[in-house]
Amino acid sequence: MRTLLLTGFEPFLDVHLNPSGELARALDGARLGGGAAGDLEVRGRVLPVAFERAPRELEAALDELGEGVAAVVSLGVHRGTPFRLEERARSVFQSTQPDNDGHLGAAVELEGPPERRTTLDLERCERWLQEAGAAEVSRSSDAGGYLCERIYRAGLDAAEGLEIPALFLHVPPVEHLTVSGQEPVVRGFLEALARHLDG
Repeated sequence: MRTLLLTGFEPFLDVHLNPSGELARALDGARLGGGAAGDLEVRGRVLPVAFERAPRELEAALDELGEGVAAVVSLGVHRGTPFRLEERARSVFQSTQPDNDGHLGAAVELEGPPERRTTLDLERCERWLQEAGAAEVSRSSDAGGYLCERIYRAGLDAAEGLEIPALFLHVPPVEHLTVSGQEPVVRGFLEALARHLDG
């Protein structure tokens, strides 16, 4: 069966309940699509908020899933209220906040281009989120310079080699919208993405 890797993060800093990780956990095993190419199964992974460990765990998950991976969608929480689609990930991480291991992104040195961009049409992705029930949707060219941008870059790097799409979606904090309120939006978005991949 083809799979979609969905990642989220553990709690960090003052985020004691990280909806991105809760969503990845809740949607693990969900079946999407059912078109000509068959169902697509979500495989959810909760990643550590750690510059060194998170990319390794993403790579391990992709290796485990093998050739059937159809897309990588990574989730993270931001401070704002919209569901926010990220256009690109850079190779330099300038956030002054340490990760859960006490490391700073400035210590990360990456090879390759200074930035990578998703191959998905973000206008279409925005529409999918709205159709799935998102009250607010925005797009951004700055993924934040922290773990969200680091894992997006890792996902885009891996996706290029696998010739599949990768995307990062920032979700709102639970103080604005509960995990149970976010889950149908994210699931509906993934359903639309699955139909697109099947087409």
